[in-house]
Amino acid sequence: MSEATDESQIRQRDVAIDEIAARLGVRAERGRRFAELTSLRVGGSIDWVISPQNEGQAAAVVHALEEAGIGWRPLGSGSNVLADDGEHHYVVLSLKDLKGEVRFDGDLVQVSAGYSLPRLCVDVGRQGLSGIEDLGGIPGTVGGALWMNAGAYEHEIGKVTEIVRVARGGQVVEIPGSTVQWNYRHTSFAEGELLLGATLRLQPDDPEKILARMEAAKSRRMSTQPHGGRSAGCFFKNPPESIVGTGKIIDEMGMKGVRRGTAVVSPIHANFIVTEGENARAEDALALAEEIRERVKREHGIELEYEVELWRANEP
Repeated sequence: MSEATDESQIRQRDVAIDEIAARLGVRAERGRRFAELTSLRVGGSIDWVISPQNEGQAAAVVHALEEAGIGWRPLGSGSNVLADDGEHHYVVLSLKDLKGEVRFDGDLVQVSAGYSLPRLCVDVGRQGLSGIEDLGGIPGTVGGALWMNAGAYEHEIGKVTEIVRVARGGQVVEIPGSTVQWNYRHTSFAEGELLLGATLRLQPDDPEKILARMEAAKSRRMSTQPHGGRSAGCFFKNPPESIVGTGKIIDEMGMKGVRRGTAVVSPIHANFIVTEGENARAEDALALAEEIRERVKREHGIELEYEVELWRANEP
């Protein structure tokens, strides 16, 4: 393919995106970078960021993009994403504005994908509803939590999910939570599936007891994990074949504080990689992560799986 043909196709795509945004009344931006949109504060340029305001609009946008053959990826708060330093030639569908209001109906709680998970935990606790209080210290949105079945201590979001709302054929469709496979930091949602929100079924309890448990979980997290730095949470999943957690394995190899360029293994928790400096690079974080994986494989025979999502340029 010639450069002229490639440029012509990009122009046609850009015209199509402009038309979709205007027709659906959705905000579309250019000139953004993943370094602005992710908690690691690294990552390259993004061609387009589209920000729907409600679930119906998000479903319509995705349908229009797919009909036009335009690649896209959903992004919430960016707290579990490592995007590389390249030029990302696809649409980033930002769900940060997809918040709406939390709706309570007895022990049922309806919430949109862009709603803050920590804020939701506080909201339901004050309503005297229990079942997700241990998740209060996990940064990110409800959509991201659903996608990876976020969990901490005794709670996982999949255990209390009654209904998941997804985008299909330009419409908001409800699917029973019981039809989803909720595994350890992984679900059966397919790549390209857009999660719009959920209905959770929680258990009544005394609000003071719920909030006390939430504070206890927060204290445990604060004492064992880095806070205030630029991280994406736990970088690797705990290996199912090991009784020792990944953080302890990395720590015992003496890798706390190991630095590669602008990335460093947290001296507080070895399963956290943090980035530093105004010009931090994703390639440094990825190189450090791969060094960790190689050493764990060589010294322990364990193949670590990423918990953070790796986003490559031109791979929507």
